[in-house]
Amino acid sequence: MTLSASRRAASLLVVALTAAVLAVVTACGGTVPGHGNDAGTTTSPGGQGGASAGHGRTVVSLTFDDAWATQTVAADLLRAHHLVGTFYINSGFLGRPKRLTRTQVEALARAGNEIGGHTLTHPRLPTLSRAAQRHQICDDRRALLAMGFRPRSFAYPYGMYDRTTIAVVRGCGYDSARRSGGLAGPADRCTQCLRAEDVRATGPYELRTTPAVRRSMTLDALTSYVRQARERGGGLVAFQFHNVCDGCDEWGVRPDVLDGFFGWLEAQGVTVRRFGDVVGGSLRPMPRAAARGMAVSAGA
Repeated sequence: MTLSASRRAASLLVVALTAAVLAVVTACGGTVPGHGNDAGTTTSPGGQGGASAGHGRTVVSLTFDDAWATQTVAADLLRAHHLVGTFYINSGFLGRPKRLTRTQVEALARAGNEIGGHTLTHPRLPTLSRAAQRHQICDDRRALLAMGFRPRSFAYPYGMYDRTTIAVVRGCGYDSARRSGGLAGPADRCTQCLRAEDVRATGPYELRTTPAVRRSMTLDALTSYVRQARERGGGLVAFQFHNVCDGCDEWGVRPDVLDGFFGWLEAQGVTVRRFGDVVGGSLRPMPRAAARGMAVSAGA
């Protein structure tokens, strides 16, 4: 075989392998890297992952994004069912209309909930320069620390990130980060797709979740994510919520559905942990090398 023919054959093999990988990603509800969103699509190449958490049990994490004021309803329901969650806060949004205030976030933390970082103003991080990403991520974490919170884990806005973003998140002192989506639903026929995250095998800055919960989500659909994880050997099942309301928003879960889900988790004895506790790690101070940006004032 001539050299040019060998090169053509190698190119065809690469194309075929790429097409096969994209077919699996699409079947599992993912997207091509760099084009994800908070609606539950994946956005960056994932680490190696399996269906088991490594301990043969299912662990659920309840996460809430964007500092919506309606999340106080979720806080009341968590307390009523003796559960805790993780609230990913955009410090630049605090005190704005329809957003949580600093006082309300302080109440969330006192109730035992985790307060994590979600950038200052929720930009699409991969579209920014490295310096701008550092400003959004590091200055948000610095603001949360200054308010007395203990941000150890981070959630990518819109689920979007790239390798630069991961490096910045790590450099700003976070121990882990959550993407958006990546776990297949019960109705998905893909046999190769993950139903729960394996935190041992996946990189701590690319952890998957269920698709973001929409207002059409039913109680049975929520519980089915946990049931299928149990049936397949366990693992981390992280849920991603936004607003908590009855029809106010496409991404708003109904309070009665959330109440029923929390009650089911409690009755079933499902292990529910804060997201940062699943990966672990001590609270790290802001690295001195992290660039200092504009000061952030949060509403009370």
